[in-house]
Amino acid sequence: MKTDEAINSLLNAHSYFETQGSGYKNWGHVKVLQIALKISDTEFLLTDDSKDLKQLTQSDIQQTTSGPAIFRQIFSKRKRIGCVLITRQQYASQLQQEVPAILDDQAQLLGVSVRIAKSERDVINALSSRFAAIMPDGKSICIGATIEEAYVAAQLLEKTAKVFIEAKKIGGAVPINKIEAWLMQQYYQFKYSKEAVKNR
Repeated sequence: MKTDEAINSLLNAHSYFETQGSGYKNWGHVKVLQIALKISDTEFLLTDDSKDLKQLTQSDIQQTTSGPAIFRQIFSKRKRIGCVLITRQQYASQLQQEVPAILDDQAQLLGVSVRIAKSERDVINALSSRFAAIMPDGKSICIGATIEEAYVAAQLLEKTAKVFIEAKKIGGAVPINKIEAWLMQQYYQFKYSKEAVKNR
């Protein structure tokens, strides 16, 4: 992605999230706190996490090759990933245990479970073969090839967390078989990759 195009995407991200979020309002509240957007194999843009996205200006966006290790490691290890979102979420922030695949779309898009990272150093492990995880401070980390895909992951994480928490009140959700969940994800990723190539 060209740098100017990426900066423009970040400056318009808040409006995009507000527009899209209205369609997910029954799932719970998702607030994006920080965005990292890859612009090359070695560089990425990073928003200032102390600034609300709706107040973001170009001077609040850092272009870096040596930003926080968590972003560098994700972009290095997960070549298809182009965007990382740090979020604060109404239901996901309440999760205290790993959530197995309980929804078909969760299995397809997020992976066979949602893990809770025990420490900051454990976040990369928690994200292994997955597209969302809960961080030690209760924030969430959601990833995708694009801002749009990472935001879908964040909203699906919130939906999953809400279903899991509410199902516990009536005996708990029934998980999908792990092998079936893995096959769902593999099929979805294979199909998605083929569609992405076709649409280039």
